[in-house]
Amino acid sequence: MPDKKDADEKRKILEAALFIAARPMSLAELYNIVKIPKPDIKKILELMKPHYDDHGVRLIERDEHYELQIKDAYVKHVEHLAPERDFSRATMQTLSLIAFRSPVKQSEIVEIRGNRAYNHIKELLSKGLVRSEPKGHTNILHITKKFLEYFNISSQEELKTYFAREGLAPTSSKETGAEGAGEEEHKPAPESNGYSDASEKERNSTSNVVQETSDTPDEPEQNSKSKAKKKSARASENPHKSMFSDVLERS
Repeated sequence: MPDKKDADEKRKILEAALFIAARPMSLAELYNIVKIPKPDIKKILELMKPHYDDHGVRLIERDEHYELQIKDAYVKHVEHLAPERDFSRATMQTLSLIAFRSPVKQSEIVEIRGNRAYNHIKELLSKGLVRSEPKGHTNILHITKKFLEYFNISSQEELKTYFAREGLAPTSSKETGAEGAGEEEHKPAPESNGYSDASEKERNSTSNVVQETSDTPDEPEQNSKSKAKKKSARASENPHKSMFSDVLERS
């Protein structure tokens, strides 16, 4: 255990890390910040808990993950200050995919997120965070200027930081769009997969806003492949340039 002065300094650093992360942090993550043995980190964190008895937040631990969390009695007074509280986590995950890949075909989002994405997209359209642009036999989804203002994001790096901090950033090659670069675009998700009557009815209720037909290309296969390769080459030069320039051009 560090001496009293050093331990107090480490405590302040740990507190600052938990505060800015606003999510559960593992001992491994905290070790990378304070560089002291994990048993010592645990001791400092345990000593910190009583400190918050008379505060609006508390320090909690679950499975060796630590988080500063607002006490239940005060959540209703401040929850409106956290933008993501307006949406379910599932909707936020769909939004993160759209944001990382914007502009992106709706069918690609549905292929990854499943048919529940139709309802997520409908909600995001109604809030003005996403816009839908018909193109041929499909819809293209874009983030909007309101999205950037809502989450206070002005660059690709801020986008990555925000969604990573919330544990929502896409990680797999399929989610980020790196899978199959230079190949033909993803096949659309199947229109039916044994929905219950209730879910089918709910999905149909959103059809006027987000339903789309199959994504069969109108051009010959050779021309389609050539365009896909050119698109991939542009993306490799600056993968998110189009996202922000597109929003600003239309603002």
